[in-house]
Amino acid sequence: MNGGEILFREYYDLRADPYQLTNKLHGRVRNRRRRLRVPELARRLTAARAN
Repeated sequence: MNGGEILFREYYDLRADPYQLTNKLHGRVRNRRRRLRVPELARRLTAARAN
């Protein structure tokens, strides 16, 4: 177990890629993650898990 550290993220455009074949974050830079709103989504998921 890694203590909750995130080692790999997957992010798919389910409308354009319903079979999840292209991970939008694989090998991407930090700016791309911000444009996809990944930090905001991560915060919302963390809050939802706490409830």
